[in-house]
Amino acid sequence: MEYTQDRLMRQAREAIVATNLASDAQIELVAPKPNIPADLAFPTFKAARDRQMPPPQLASELASQISFGADSLLATASAAGPFLNFSINAPNYVASVLADIARLGNRYGSDDLGANQRIVIDYSSVNIAKLMHVGHIRSTIIGQALYNIFKFLGYTVIGDNHLGDYGKQFGMNIAAIVKWGKPTGQDEEALAQLDKLYAQYSREAKEDESLHDAARMWSLKLEQGDPTATELWQWMVDLTLTAIQENYDRLGVKFDHAYGESFYAPLNAGVIAEALASGLAHRDEGGAVVVNELEQNMPTFLLQRSDTGTLYHTRDMGCIKYRMETFTPSQIIYVVGSPQELHFRQLFALSRAIGYVPEGVELSHVKFGTIFDQHGKPLSTRAGNMIYLTDLLNDARDRARLVVDASSPDLSEAERADVAEKVGIGAVMYNDLYQDSRRNITLEWDRMLAIEGNSAPYIQYMYARCRSIARRILGDQTSATIPACDATLLNHPSELDLVRQLAKMPSSVRDAADRYATFVIAEWCYDTARTFAGFYRDCPVAKAEDEALRTARLALTVATAQALKNGLGLLGIGVAERM
Repeated sequence: MEYTQDRLMRQAREAIVATNLASDAQIELVAPKPNIPADLAFPTFKAARDRQMPPPQLASELASQISFGADSLLATASAAGPFLNFSINAPNYVASVLADIARLGNRYGSDDLGANQRIVIDYSSVNIAKLMHVGHIRSTIIGQALYNIFKFLGYTVIGDNHLGDYGKQFGMNIAAIVKWGKPTGQDEEALAQLDKLYAQYSREAKEDESLHDAARMWSLKLEQGDPTATELWQWMVDLTLTAIQENYDRLGVKFDHAYGESFYAPLNAGVIAEALASGLAHRDEGGAVVVNELEQNMPTFLLQRSDTGTLYHTRDMGCIKYRMETFTPSQIIYVVGSPQELHFRQLFALSRAIGYVPEGVELSHVKFGTIFDQHGKPLSTRAGNMIYLTDLLNDARDRARLVVDASSPDLSEAERADVAEKVGIGAVMYNDLYQDSRRNITLEWDRMLAIEGNSAPYIQYMYARCRSIARRILGDQTSATIPACDATLLNHPSELDLVRQLAKMPSSVRDAADRYATFVIAEWCYDTARTFAGFYRDCPVAKAEDEALRTARLALTVATAQALKNGLGLLGIGVAERM
């Protein structure tokens, strides 16, 4: 899909090539430095070197030969040392950007780049029989944002919640239930009780080896399909998925599949046999299956223990094989914490070497750092400062409600509750998504909930202000439809700055996908909100000098609201019409 900024760059490139002074391969168009009064720049260094002439001379010769027609998005090309700088034809550019947003509405910023391509994204990956805690939020919301972004770009996206539902801990859970009985509560209450039973069983097992034996027995029975073990395991799975669904709903998170490790367990024997047959693995003296060194400085690892037990690598190999055969994706993305980096290096190397993943299919590990509390300490159950996700979201909502009650007492009770939920949850999500995922993040409530600065509430507030301006002018007739206007009237520097910022959204979405970087979208949203604040300060809308100018500025305001809503929506953050 070609947007205004794409057409602008194409026209600049075509104008340069038409002079026969530079070839298409020699052209790289860049954004001018902030202090340069231009919209696009061509550094002539490479082309000048190839032509064996000074860059300033080439820039000057290009400027003398380039001109644009009345219907072009570009008005001028001028030389500034070794740079050829282009400036927009403001009336055409403004009209084109507004037309893009008016035509596409909720789809503005979308693209068809991913047509006929399928991507699998592995995210959230909660553990069965455990409450979701704050440590789960990063994989969950980063993964969902990437899902939204790639889908917006036209890819067929398959979201998979890779459940942790396999291993000895389930033998221990079953043994605890058999010993003390099933929890009697509902949803998260029952899950919390189950978690306590597990913790109690673990403590007592340290003093009583027979409890370990019982857990191993139930784990083996589960693998063998024992009816009692299977029934209790399925109850734990169903309980967990039901209990955590409210958190997913509040975060705007959805999955296409929720396959657990147990789903891939039947593939373990085949994975091991194929690894041995290929010569990529060997069985050691103790009977364990060891994968040989696949790459320099990559440690060997196990696919099977000496007691015949399997490991994460085994089941993850089966998972890749299943995904390739079932979905035939062009890419698989894993949104998993940085500590698992070596695991995925080994997994990717083996899956390619064994032939599960052909050339051209990309395997990506999107890493993320640790969450720290407001005192700078990592959140940890052992440290006693772990925050459960429901508590975190409720705390965020309640803190936001205090702000909303103080700043917007005129809103109804229902409106204040809705705004508090959207602002509180949005603040938590944005605090993660506006930063590079590889960084560690800190829960700092005052900054997260601030109505000023780089925060979700600030951006949400600017959206609400756009909608408020529209209501002031249109009354009950307000809508997201951009009114027809005379774009030539939007020539104030603050108006043009806002139009330029809106034009950047499509390229920002593409860049975010290329880099798996949600912060690119967040940065665009924040910059747009700030630029709108400058426009609002300098260019009265409701009190514009005449009706034609008022309509033009209203069109720009409504377009800004639409673009902000789209950008925040990609991050999974909702907006409120009134704040």
